Amino acid sequence: MKYRLYYWPRQGRGEQVRLLLHELGQDFEDIHIKPDGEFLTLKKQGAKTLYFKSVPMLQDGDFKLVQGPVIMNYLGRKHGLMSDDLQLAAKTEAIVLGAEDMRMAYFRAFGDSDEAIEKQALFVKDQWKPRWLPSWNELVELNGDKGYFVGSQLTQADIAVWDALDAIIHWIEGADFGDYHRLVRFHESISRRSGIASYLSSRK
Repeated sequence: MKYRLYYWPRQGRGEQVRLLLHELGQDFEDIHIKPDGEFLTLKKQGAKTLYFKSVPMLQDGDFKLVQGPVIMNYLGRKHGLMSDDLQLAAKTEAIVLGAEDMRMAYFRAFGDSDEAIEKQALFVKDQWKPRWLPSWNELVELNGDKGYFVGSQLTQADIAVWDALDAIIHWIEGADFGDYHRLVRFHESISRRSGIASYLSSRK
């Protein structure tokens, strides 16, 4: 049975899961829910379906799982992206959660037009430049400049970080990679992977 992914008809927290499923070559139903339609029905089913009345939700047969980072790590383990080494696996999960922290900070940089301009400028000044860019750049460097965040092969952490970075540089005014050339190479490299590239071309 193919996967089912339930999320809003936008990118948001569900996009990293879509990207990972395309990278893995997995056939899945991308179910775009509506607040007064499918989402209401799912919420009425209680915690057996939506643990916390939130999406994204991945359905794998009879198993239903929520929380974007957890879904990413579940798929990573199931499809052999996670290292068997306990410490490397933990680092992978930490980076997935780090990407989620950055994504949540990015989400808060929106509002009405005047408010958004101020919030985005503050995000770039107080978070993007002093915190996130140097941290991601150093993590790639500490991994031996292999082009990934953990080990010598792609993991779900790379997809999670790529998705958050890509959203920020496209939607936050003034957010770019600057002189962090490792991050430029990382972003370009993931963009060129066949499954990712095919999906990106289809979503434009």
